[in-house]
Amino acid sequence: MNVDDATFVVHAYGLIQGDEPRPMPDHGIANADIRTIPFHRLEVVVSDLAAASFGEAAWAEHGEDTRWLTPVAAAHHEVLQHLVEHGDVLPLQLPGIYPSDEVLVDALDSSRRDLERAWRFLAGHVEWSLQVFPTSPPPTPEATAPRSGREYLERRRSQQSARDEVRRQRELLVMDTHEALVREATASVVRAPLDSAVTGREEPMLLNSAYLVPRQEEQGFLQVAEEHHHQQVATAGMRLEVTGPWPPYSFVGAADQNGDDLTRTAP
Repeated sequence: MNVDDATFVVHAYGLIQGDEPRPMPDHGIANADIRTIPFHRLEVVVSDLAAASFGEAAWAEHGEDTRWLTPVAAAHHEVLQHLVEHGDVLPLQLPGIYPSDEVLVDALDSSRRDLERAWRFLAGHVEWSLQVFPTSPPPTPEATAPRSGREYLERRRSQQSARDEVRRQRELLVMDTHEALVREATASVVRAPLDSAVTGREEPMLLNSAYLVPRQEEQGFLQVAEEHHHQQVATAGMRLEVTGPWPPYSFVGAADQNGDDLTRTAP
C-alpha cells in the first residue's frame, strides 16, 4: 500500500535487512498496520497514521505533552523491540513523520552514507543496559557518647572520613565492573544517572551505562555481569541491574567510519 492521501502520514520505525523474512508486529502506533518499504538492500518498517492525529501539526502541538507522547513513544519502542528479537534493526528517531513513501525514501537517501555506516556497525548486535544502586547507606560505626565537644567533632570527622572511604571503594568497584563489561562489548556509553523522579526510587543511581554486545557474545556478557554482582557489587552494599536486549538506540551515531555501502553484498 502506497499512501499519498494527505489525510495520512507515513511513520518510520526503523530499518531491517531486506532479504531476511521475519515476523512483523501485529500493529504499531494507534493500532495501525505495519508494512515495509524497500530501501536498497534494506527495508523501512512503517505505519500509515492519520495526519490529523500524528502529522507535523499534531507533533508541534503535543510533542512536549507527556500524556500524548508517552503512548506514542511506547508503541514506537514496542515495534522496534519486536523487530530486534527476530533480527537486526537500525532504530529511527521520533518523530519519523513523512507525507509519502517517496519523501521518506528521498530523506533516507540524503543520509545514506551515514545509514550505511550505522547498519554495518550495528549488524549482529543488541544493546544491554546496566544500572547500579546502593542497597544500604555507608555504615556509621557505633560509639559511646563523646566526653567533650572536641571529641564530638573529632568523631564526626572520623565518621565522615569512613563514609567517604566506603563511597570511594564503591566507586572503584562500580568502575571495575563497567570496565569488565566494556571488554565484552563492541562499544559502550556511560550516561548521566537518572534522578529519583524518573526511577521512582529513593536510593541514588550510581551508574547508568549501555553496551553494544554481539549476539553470539550475550551469554558471556551476562555471565561477567552476574559474577561481578555476586563477588563484588552485592557484598559492598550495592545492586547491579542488567536489562535487555534492546534495540541499539544508544549506538546509532557511533558507527565505524569504514562501513560498507548498502548495495554491497554482506560477506
